[in-house]
Amino acid sequence: FFFSHKTERGAAEGQTERRREMERAATRVGARGPLRIPSRRVGRGQLQVVAFKKVSKKVEVVLSKDVASVGTSGTVKKVSRGYFKNYLYPQGLAEPVTDQVMEKMKAQQARDAAAKEALKEDAKKIATALSIAKNFTVKKEANEENTYGSVTMAELKAIIKKQTTLDLSDDVIDLPVIKELGTFTVTANLHPEVKQDFTVTVEKA
Repeated sequence: FFFSHKTERGAAEGQTERRREMERAATRVGARGPLRIPSRRVGRGQLQVVAFKKVSKKVEVVLSKDVASVGTSGTVKKVSRGYFKNYLYPQGLAEPVTDQVMEKMKAQQARDAAAKEALKEDAKKIATALSIAKNFTVKKEANEENTYGSVTMAELKAIIKKQTTLDLSDDVIDLPVIKELGTFTVTANLHPEVKQDFTVTVEKA
């Protein structure tokens, strides 16, 4: 019985010493990362070391503006933590994904969509006015065939405003070079989705 007691005590001391050695080894390699040991069943008196999963360096962000090679405004993207922290966030190009940010972004998208639709509706109204007028007459000094100088943008805009009260900008009207008497087709590019053709008749003054 005495011999059995000493054997158990020796085994316990051996386990304690092995545990201390493993603790010292873990301390030495701690700076290099978590200690990894073969998976085995942990028994009494054994040290269990857990290897932690590497933290992801990517973060989810919502873009506040269009960013080349990343995405368009309002989209959610995964980018590197450093890129977000050092560039996107300071420049006001993106924000971290939170419920509050997403709600704000959805509200802004709704306002933008409403504004775009309003512009399209205004363009349709202008197109209707031009289609009702159909033709605009410009009088020019001319001989029997040709005018003395082409029809200018200012001349055409003045006639359009007189007949319809519309004050169109130069970039809206696609005015060809007109140096002859006769009737010609002109296009008004009112919106990416709205165009309207009308005619210009050039008569001798």
